[in-house]
Amino acid sequence: MPYDPHAWDDEDETPGAGEQGPRFKDFDCPVCNANNPYDDGFVAGDEVRCFYCGQDFAVGLGSGGRLRLKEI
Repeated sequence: MPYDPHAWDDEDETPGAGEQGPRFKDFDCPVCNANNPYDDGFVAGDEVRCFYCGQDFAVGLGSGGRLRLKEI
């Protein structure tokens, strides 16, 4: 499995209920590098799917509120 700099480790803290943070409108897939726009947006704690390769990701927040995606 290739190294994914956007994934988070199991010990990284992810926001709990009520701490969702910013709403994101798109993401670049760490597997196939395709851009995936989401009209309704998504927040930490949601699950998103790449429209091109079909991989599912759990959404989290990294330091500074950066988008982090973890393969599921």
